[in-house]
Amino acid sequence: MSIEIIKVIREAEEKAEVIKKEATLQAKQIIANANAQALQIMDEAKETSETANSEVLKIAESEGQLLYDDIIKKAAVECENILRKADNNMDDAASIILERIVKASGNS
Repeated sequence: MSIEIIKVIREAEEKAEVIKKEATLQAKQIIANANAQALQIMDEAKETSETANSEVLKIAESEGQLLYDDIIKKAAVECENILRKADNNMDDAASIILERIVKASGNS
């Protein structure tokens, strides 16, 4: 082999080594960029999910409050009905007691 060929081979090997190092650096940079993008996407997804979660909770609380208010109104109406019936029963009971007292007094 001539010295010229050995120089060409050495230059080719050096160029290959430089290309290999550059490719390694580029690969590391691509991986670092991908990791940074992945973290950014995860942060955005977390923020989006927290916002969506907050909205869902607000809607659920609002619906829950409406259901609560409706239940309270229905219970209040039922209580009023029971009180009215109790008042009517008290009037009837008072009338029955008075009739018995009058009958008992009249029979004595």
